[in-house]
Amino acid sequence: MGDGEKPTGWLEPAMADSVRDDYVVLTARHMRSQAQLMFTGFIASLPLVVYVGSDGAQWPVRLGLPLLILCLSLAGLWVVRPTITEQTAPQAARSMIGRAWTLCALTAAFGGIWALLSWSAAPAETKVYYPAIMSLGALTLGYCLTAVRAVGVTTLLLALVPTGVALALTGDPMNLALVGAMVIAIGFQVVMMKRHQDLLLMLVEERHRSRELARVDPLTGLPNRRALLEHFAKLAELDNNVRLMVIDIDRFKTVNDRFGHDMGDSVLRQFALIFSGHARGTIHAARLGGEEFALLGPADALDPALALRLLEEIRNHAMPHGHQVTASMGIADMPVHSSSDWNRLYGRADKALYRAKRGGRNGVVIDNVANDSARYSDPALSQALKRG
Repeated sequence: MGDGEKPTGWLEPAMADSVRDDYVVLTARHMRSQAQLMFTGFIASLPLVVYVGSDGAQWPVRLGLPLLILCLSLAGLWVVRPTITEQTAPQAARSMIGRAWTLCALTAAFGGIWALLSWSAAPAETKVYYPAIMSLGALTLGYCLTAVRAVGVTTLLLALVPTGVALALTGDPMNLALVGAMVIAIGFQVVMMKRHQDLLLMLVEERHRSRELARVDPLTGLPNRRALLEHFAKLAELDNNVRLMVIDIDRFKTVNDRFGHDMGDSVLRQFALIFSGHARGTIHAARLGGEEFALLGPADALDPALALRLLEEIRNHAMPHGHQVTASMGIADMPVHSSSDWNRLYGRADKALYRAKRGGRNGVVIDNVANDSARYSDPALSQALKRG
C-alpha cells in the first residue's frame, strides 16, 4: 500500500488520498450511465411484471408494488440526470452516488418483496418462476451497478436475500439448487464489480501520474512553468498581493561551451537543489526554462531579503565543474485578481532581472508595483540591493 493510502473495506479499493476525489468523480460518471440503463430497464419490464403477477396475490402486490417501483425508477432517472464531468465537484458526485444508491436499494428491496409475496401466493406449478424472474432482474441490476461496488452488492442482497431465504427454508431440493445458483451468480457479480473498480482506479492513478509528470521539469525535478501558473491562479483567486522572484544563472552558456552540456545539466540540478530548499508552504519554486528559475508566493510570506541570502548560497556552493556560479535576480510584486495578471507580474520581474544583468550581474533589482509608478522601498535593504 503506497503512501497516503487508506483501506476502505471490501466495498471500495484502497487508494491514496491524492486520487480519491478523482476516483469518486469517475465512478459517479460510470454509475450515472449504468443507473440510467437500470432504471429504464425497470420501467420497460414493469408491464411484464404486472402481466405475470400471481392470481393469488392481493392487488397491493400485483399492482401496488410495481407502481411503487415505477415511481422509484422515475425518481432515479431524475436524480442521475445531471451530467458528471471531470470538472464536477467531488462533493456533488458523492451526493449523486448517495441518492442513487438509496433509490437503487429501495427499488431492489421492493422488487424482492414482490417476488417473495408473489411466490408465496402462487400455485405450486408456477412458484419457481417468480424467484427466477427476480434473479434475472437482480443480476442485470448488479451488472448495471458495477462502478460502485457498495451500491451493486447491497442492491443484489436486498433483491435476492428475502427470496433466497424463503426458498431455502422449504427444504425442497430444486429450491435449494436455485438458491445455490443464486449464491454462485452473486459471487461472480461481486468479483466482476471488484475488477471493474480496480480498472477504474488504475485509470485514475495513471491520469494522476500523467498530470504530475506534466507539471515537473524532468531534468531538475522542480515544478515547471505550468505548475507555477497553476499555483499563481490559486493565489489570484484569493486576491493576494503576490511576489515573484525570477533568477537566472550568470553566463551559463560558458559552462556548456567549456565543460559540455552534461556538466551544464549537473550545474542546473545543483542550482535547483539550492533553490528548492526555499520552497515551503505557500512559496513555490519552479524552473521556467533554460537557466531561469522562479520563486512565487504571497508578498507577506516571500521576504525580499531572501534574495541576498539565496545569491550568497549560490556563490558559496561547490558546483560540479569546480568553479563558482553566480546569478542575477529580478523581483516584482503586485495585487492579482485573475490568472491573466501573470503576464504583467512576470513582465515586471523579467525587466528587473534584465536590469540586474545589465548592472553587472550577481545582484538583485526590485520593482514593487502596488500601482504603475510605485517602486519597492525597504530601508533594511536599500543599501544592499541594487535599485532599478
